[in-house]
Amino acid sequence: MFFDLKFKNIKNQKIILLVLLGFFLSILVSINYVSKFDNYEISSDDFENHSMVKSDPLKFWIDAEKINNQIKEGKTYLETGSEYRTPYLPPRTILLFYKITGYDLYDLEKKVKSDNGKLLFFIFQALLYYFSLIYFSKILSNKYSKTTCLFIITFLAFEPTLLLYHSSFWSESIFFSIQIILLTLVLKNSKFFFFNILIGFLIGLLTLQRSVAIGYILPVVIYYMIVLKKKSIKPIIGLFFGYFLIIIFLGLHNYIRSNNLYFTATQSKDGLYDYFLPTIFSKENQISVNEAKIKLIKKSDNWIKRNKINLNLESDRLKYYEFKKDKSLEIIKRNPFESIVFALKKTAHFVVLDPFRHVYYFYKYEYKGNLETRFYKSEKHQGMIKLRIFYSLIIYLISILGFISMLKNKEDKSIWLIFFSIFYFIILTGWVGNTRYFAPCLVYLSIFFGNGMESLNKIFFKKDNHTI
Repeated sequence: MFFDLKFKNIKNQKIILLVLLGFFLSILVSINYVSKFDNYEISSDDFENHSMVKSDPLKFWIDAEKINNQIKEGKTYLETGSEYRTPYLPPRTILLFYKITGYDLYDLEKKVKSDNGKLLFFIFQALLYYFSLIYFSKILSNKYSKTTCLFIITFLAFEPTLLLYHSSFWSESIFFSIQIILLTLVLKNSKFFFFNILIGFLIGLLTLQRSVAIGYILPVVIYYMIVLKKKSIKPIIGLFFGYFLIIIFLGLHNYIRSNNLYFTATQSKDGLYDYFLPTIFSKENQISVNEAKIKLIKKSDNWIKRNKINLNLESDRLKYYEFKKDKSLEIIKRNPFESIVFALKKTAHFVVLDPFRHVYYFYKYEYKGNLETRFYKSEKHQGMIKLRIFYSLIIYLISILGFISMLKNKEDKSIWLIFFSIFYFIILTGWVGNTRYFAPCLVYLSIFFGNGMESLNKIFFKKDNHTI
């Protein structure tokens, strides 16, 4: 069977205990957060935000309610939704959950409702995640020693950057769960065609949960070519077949809903123009970044006027996003050195772990308002920088040690799947500089970390544990 879920096959009962402890800790964190933050904040600019549902989670919430209303109006599922700009699955998962539980997303004043089952949603996310860890432990027990497995599962169960996302409406928690189940299946190294259709299907689901995974099939294909060699052709065909089932469905949904056929999230097309290009353009023209932003806005506004673009039409917005993407690539090509240096600087910030920022401090601090009242300008953030760097260095040094120890084992090819997976996410999102985007890399890094801890265990305690 694809999913053999009998707990009696988990020979190390310590793993189940770790998973249960992680699960209950996650629930305690969720109870604490919901009790403190399931309410509205008033920003310094007098703008109201729900403390837990703002930024991208608010977009998911709005899309979920829109789909709900469209279905009530008699539209079919494929006619519902908004422009595919943010991840596809999160708003639909939220809507399905609230339909099943019978809670409302909004109150009578059209505000995000409090006391409406948020804790249950967080428990659902945690259940899915910790269930995936038990499933993952089965493949780990066939590849690594008992202590290595324990170190890997401990990292995944308790590392705060991962754990806290289960208590939020960001898209990460379910993304991690799909990652772990997918990683488990890929590491089976199966040559069966239909099994790999399932894996391709899961890569498609990963893409629907977060659009950055649109090309994640490539690291898996490279890994198959390394491991299966000449026998990789049929499995790879199976991968693409399952993957394209999801991608074609996504394109079909966009076409039926808007009469526009496209497959990638639109935010991936204008991100460079809005967040990366101002710095490069400022260096090229020897002006400030703020001046560069103003000039780039004027360029885009002039293009809109010349081409008679109506941004109220999705078809015209798609043209606008293409313009911004093409203009970004044009300017970056003119300034390759400056672009590489700036991308490296942003990536250096990207890899500094920030365990509490994107959940706890996201809830606690203002989303809008004066810059001085936001977390990044706060004394708390400044005071945590050295601690974050120290914490990150510990994780990375142990992981590097694990990478080296895995290199010595010529039989274990999983090192390349882990390496290329981390490399994929760094290349695609490192230039943004947002530490939240690094979180998926931690799922893969746990393998290196676990092997690194095992190496330290052998050095200091002279222990050599056999596989489970």
